[in-house]
Amino acid sequence: MAQDMQVKYVVAYTIDVDWGGEVESVAEVTAAPGYARFNGKLNPKRWIFRLLGGERGIIIIAGNDNSIGYNAKRERYWVQPYGSMNIMADMSLGNPSKEKSEETSTTQEPKEKETSESEEQNPFIELINAIFNDDTATPQIERVEGDGIEIVNGFRTKKWTSTISTESNTLVIEEWMVDELPLRDLLYSYLSAFIESDTVENFNMPKFSSHDIIKGVDSTYAFEPSNESIVLAKLLVDSDNGWIQSASFEIRELYTVPFDASSFSIPEEYERIEIEEEEPDLGGKDKEAD
Repeated sequence: MAQDMQVKYVVAYTIDVDWGGEVESVAEVTAAPGYARFNGKLNPKRWIFRLLGGERGIIIIAGNDNSIGYNAKRERYWVQPYGSMNIMADMSLGNPSKEKSEETSTTQEPKEKETSESEEQNPFIELINAIFNDDTATPQIERVEGDGIEIVNGFRTKKWTSTISTESNTLVIEEWMVDELPLRDLLYSYLSAFIESDTVENFNMPKFSSHDIIKGVDSTYAFEPSNESIVLAKLLVDSDNGWIQSASFEIRELYTVPFDASSFSIPEEYERIEIEEEEPDLGGKDKEAD
């Protein structure tokens, strides 16, 4: 790929919860050599929760001392330490109570880890535990590979359907997968020169997979080795115990276009605000591009 190209990657998550209805979250990452833009949108479907919606983001340019955060809904932006991924920094304007936070950190004893590392990495473990923990029957697991190729959002995919069930509870996970995503690999290579890899993964990684959910039910279940990537995944829950009725993940866009510097700039009409932030929360790599 020529060095004057940029990659745009858009993923969407939708969760339908009992108490709040359906909430859609869209994450966009645009990257070129030495440039990165992370943009997130929250779209609650119920009007009562729409005050929580909005669009925020971070722009990082290698070689600069600072990064820029912005709130598109309020049309404002702020400058923060290089590598910071605090997209909510404008929620605490002025002088945060440092003394209170320092007192809390010094007087409270550190909590012991109550969950394993794998559980922390899988946000759906709580859902699995709620559904099957009090079920006396052993869940049955079935995985079926679909016939042929299905086109999903422009990708040529292979479908897998996984079912975890007892007489009382059922989880169905449908996944459309591809062998490789070279454009996403290119985007990650752009970012890896000046941004920590876990920063990118935490921003847009799939929130569930059949592998994670099945392992949560039966840690001995054997999967065939695979490096496939999920393009679309759907989770359906038939249970009185689960707090989620359904969830989905999809890659909506993944493409490359000629480099455009305006993709990494703030609109002129945005107002600059001042914030206080002590240190970058996720840390970037060396400020100079490789």
